[in-house]
Amino acid sequence: MALRPHALRVVKHVSAAAFGKASSASIGRKASEVYAYNTPAFYKTKREDLSGKWDNLGFSIRPMNGHVRYTWSDGSWDGGLFVPAPYQLMHINSGALHYGVSVFEGMKAFACKDGKIRLMKPDLNAQRMQRGADALLMPQVPREMFVAGVKEAVRRNREFVPPYGNNASMYIRPLLFASGQMLGLAPLASEYTFFVTVMPAGGYFAKSAIAGEVGVKALLSEDHDRAAPKGTGCVKAAGNYAADLLPVHTAHKLGFSTTMYLDAKERKYVEEFSVANFIGITHDGRYVTPKSETILASTTNIMLMQIARDRGMIVEERPIDFEKEISSFKEVGMCGTAAVVVKVSSITRGEKVYEFDDFETIASLRGSLTAIQQGDAEDTFGWMEEICDVFEESSGSMDAISAALPEESFAPDMVDAESKGSIQKFGSEALHGHERHLLEHVVKFAEPGNPESVLAAMDAFWAKAFARQGAEKWDVRGQLIEEKVRATVQEKYRRVGPKPVRCLELGTYCGYSALRIARNLPEGSTLLSVERDELFAAIATKIIEFAGLEAKVKIWMGSVHSELTSITERLQREPADFVLCDHSKERYVPDLKLLTECGVVSARTRVVGDLEVYPGDEILPSVVQDDIREYFQDHEFALATMI
Repeated sequence: MALRPHALRVVKHVSAAAFGKASSASIGRKASEVYAYNTPAFYKTKREDLSGKWDNLGFSIRPMNGHVRYTWSDGSWDGGLFVPAPYQLMHINSGALHYGVSVFEGMKAFACKDGKIRLMKPDLNAQRMQRGADALLMPQVPREMFVAGVKEAVRRNREFVPPYGNNASMYIRPLLFASGQMLGLAPLASEYTFFVTVMPAGGYFAKSAIAGEVGVKALLSEDHDRAAPKGTGCVKAAGNYAADLLPVHTAHKLGFSTTMYLDAKERKYVEEFSVANFIGITHDGRYVTPKSETILASTTNIMLMQIARDRGMIVEERPIDFEKEISSFKEVGMCGTAAVVVKVSSITRGEKVYEFDDFETIASLRGSLTAIQQGDAEDTFGWMEEICDVFEESSGSMDAISAALPEESFAPDMVDAESKGSIQKFGSEALHGHERHLLEHVVKFAEPGNPESVLAAMDAFWAKAFARQGAEKWDVRGQLIEEKVRATVQEKYRRVGPKPVRCLELGTYCGYSALRIARNLPEGSTLLSVERDELFAAIATKIIEFAGLEAKVKIWMGSVHSELTSITERLQREPADFVLCDHSKERYVPDLKLLTECGVVSARTRVVGDLEVYPGDEILPSVVQDDIREYFQDHEFALATMI
């Protein structure tokens, strides 16, 4: 998996026009202040990571290509952002954090039999979120924006929609919350955020499970209520689910799979299961589901009822008296977007257990619904909406995937967060494009023939380019490298007198480390720098020449394997005195072993490696870190950053 570290950049700017409205306390502040917020490192999922797992995905979070985000302020919604990092930066006094001002939805996208990706009845979810927004005094998400945002999130992550024929789909989570600050219940927040996240998710039942499905055991909660009468139970408010945490986890400890609730007023009528609607099939074949102002209307239940009616079944939405009626059901199921429908094998109340062995009717209804969702049956109800073509395996690499992304956006005003500047990417690809600007900056601001001046100009350029992100670590690294070089020079002088020092650098980025090494070497010494990237090697050569160190430093294209003969010849078949591993970290151990076998690295060679993460670097997988740790423990080598 590729690691893509990001940093969120928050820019505060006070314009001249704003000073008229600013408080006296703010006048003394700088007119422009920039703060950088580091997000934790995270691994982005690749499609190949899921190969062979499509039928066993489970229901877990995986970082995707990104999520869709809209912001409401000053009375209107913006055009939207596509954000690659799975993090949200907001005020510590936001209404969502302090008062639970948040509603969400659950939806699914499917790879269908005909090669299209489709979404099921998004209007129902858009309308339900609008009801939730009204209940919590948030601005409504317009239907068109809701549907466009959902489709755009799927489109930009389409390679993660599980292929047709697997027991999986893409789960979609739209969320609306008060991201602006609130202290007390008035005034309301001035900013709200709507975003859409997606992830591939498995089913809750086996593909062939119609007869013989085991089912789950439910515990009727006597000590807790799901929602109060005239409260927020009928909307998908985040707080409703928080209320179920203690009861459902208590049920798990007692050996039950889920909880079931009765109405809070009379503690008599069936409400819901933990996160799903109640469905019952009576012995005479009627489809019965509770009706109450405190129950969340399930979109899945709505569609199952329609299929049942279309079959000629009697469908009843009404209060269900638990004690009087629970024994009248031959089948019970819990339904919702994530689960579709799961068999309930028993409900326990106190010492009494009600068992339900049958599930044939509900399983058949479920089969009809999933057949429509996957394109195996005709969509006679007009529920499914097309998004785009499924991902073709022949698209190849992630770059090819991006290139093959359907051009037509569902949100034409949406921009990428990186292009807007709200998120800045720190990875090897983020540095590409800066090299020529770096060279121009050095030529403009540094003194020719003065290595110290060139290094100062490079430091200034990167500090500006990355808002000083990593600058302090980078300087500590440079100082340590120079200390190791000076120690090598002194040690060799004590051992054999004033002799040239032979140095080798594996990888370089625009000559920065080469400068710090070379300026500490005595006359006649040599630094060989092997760089695989043609552009990096060319820019590094120009910068070394500008600094006047070309007599000491030789930079050329290649790798340890391809240039091994040249390395040994240029070192006059003598071991190197100093080696800096500054290339791909996963190549540290293999390359050092090869150089040791060929006599380039000996027991006297001081080898310096670095496992710190800087702009342009990627954090190592643990297996590579373990290899390096094990190798370096057996050698008298030094690491700039010990692991």
